[in-house]
Amino acid sequence: MILYLPAALFFVSLLMAYGSAGRRRQAATIGALAAAAWSLALLVDPGSVAWAIGPMVASLLLARTGKRLNSSFEGLTRRVATIVAALLVALLLAARLPVGENPLLLSAVPWFLGALGAAWFASPIDQPERLQGQVLMVAAAAAVILAAVPAGPVTASLAGAMALVPLAGDRWRLPGRLQLPFSLTLLALAIVAVVVAGIGPSIARIVLFDFSVDVSGVILLAIAVLLAAGAALTPIGSEWAALPGVLAVSATAPGLRWAALGALIAVATVLAKEGEHLAWIAFATLGLTPVLQGVATSTSTSTIRVQAVALGLGLVLMVLASRAGVIRVLVLPATGFLVMLALASVASPNLVRLQWIAALGAVLLVARMVLAWLIDRGGRISIVRDQLLFALLLLAISARDSLGLGALAAALLFIDLAVVRIEVMPERWSGTAARLVLLARSNWPPAVTFAGASLAVIAALQASLALGLLAALLLAGLQLAPLLDGHTLAASPERPRSALRWVSPALSIACGVAPALLLRMLRL
Repeated sequence: MILYLPAALFFVSLLMAYGSAGRRRQAATIGALAAAAWSLALLVDPGSVAWAIGPMVASLLLARTGKRLNSSFEGLTRRVATIVAALLVALLLAARLPVGENPLLLSAVPWFLGALGAAWFASPIDQPERLQGQVLMVAAAAAVILAAVPAGPVTASLAGAMALVPLAGDRWRLPGRLQLPFSLTLLALAIVAVVVAGIGPSIARIVLFDFSVDVSGVILLAIAVLLAAGAALTPIGSEWAALPGVLAVSATAPGLRWAALGALIAVATVLAKEGEHLAWIAFATLGLTPVLQGVATSTSTSTIRVQAVALGLGLVLMVLASRAGVIRVLVLPATGFLVMLALASVASPNLVRLQWIAALGAVLLVARMVLAWLIDRGGRISIVRDQLLFALLLLAISARDSLGLGALAAALLFIDLAVVRIEVMPERWSGTAARLVLLARSNWPPAVTFAGASLAVIAALQASLALGLLAALLLAGLQLAPLLDGHTLAASPERPRSALRWVSPALSIACGVAPALLLRMLRL
């Protein structure tokens, strides 16, 4: 009987949360979190309850109004339909992905917590409820993965602490006197990461109690990209948003890794809401992969196939969501590098499925751009160059060739799409400076665009002829993109005019020259 008490506590808290306001509603939210922590203690071990500290503190910091807000009949109907549909989906997922031989209602409580957060995020009555929904979604993602892939108390508490990041993204900005020093520190750390990845010795995992991070070569490159993007291109005062991305790519525990990615998405969607729903759907799809690995058995080939499909589908959805803002600057690189790390364990037959999904996603990007132009010829269409580079990025990540050129091409394309922003030329740049910036933003050597796109074609050809032909067509279209992009291109997040504006063109030219030297040494 005790195994059903967490579910009973959750549903009592759910009814109280929807039927009250103020402190009672806040207490009901904490009750739902306590039910999830109780279920984790029964499913895994009592040490897992440390996960609940972060989301409970975040819920206490989210002050609620003492009076209930007026709502229309349509609004009430939408909210009820949203929570019912979310709970049914959560119950279905819990039934399909059971944790051991435990009762369904016990295993479903963390899923129910995610359903509550998704409902409040999708149909909020005010901004605090929307923010509370993001807190619950991040916390629930950590709880679901911790139930499938257990971790120690320190890792569990850090995974739960990621629920505090959405509040920080909404309320906290770096003080003005710290912004430039913090950005310069991030750039310095990015340079150190690149140097260590290129010439440094192999570094073992850094372990503290049960918490560990991996700083191998590929992960160091991912860290460098995220730090450079955070320093030069995030909105003023939000440079610290790169740190959850760094934790996401370096943490070894799946619960902490994906909770950090969810926290990064929450910060990105607080700063700019464009593409937020697609980004959260992509996160939910990708977050299923560690759960599938945790519940899979040696004979469950269908589960392994679903993992590959989830990786491909989640990556495509994240690319579709990454039009501008912090989602493009930080979330897309972090997601892409995580998918590349996950592909190391995907077998060749399942990799082919992922490659087909990536190819279909590339075709979808081009088709969406063409359809938008045919429907509204007078309006602002998508940037042709960006869509073609997004398509090449999908093909490069899915290639996984023996020489690792696909991973290198993907890293260069991340640098181009996230860091080397295409903007209006600053008026103070003229003469040689302006020519260097134009070269860095072009499709010709020695720009990062040319290097990344060319390597993507080579990697795709090694994967399959069809993938290679599609990549070659995209590369050919990329040469015509400047003729089609006649309108003002997407601006980066607002930043002051400072020496940091030199980061993007300098990085573009450096990354454009480096692969040529590498290929020369490999005699390719």
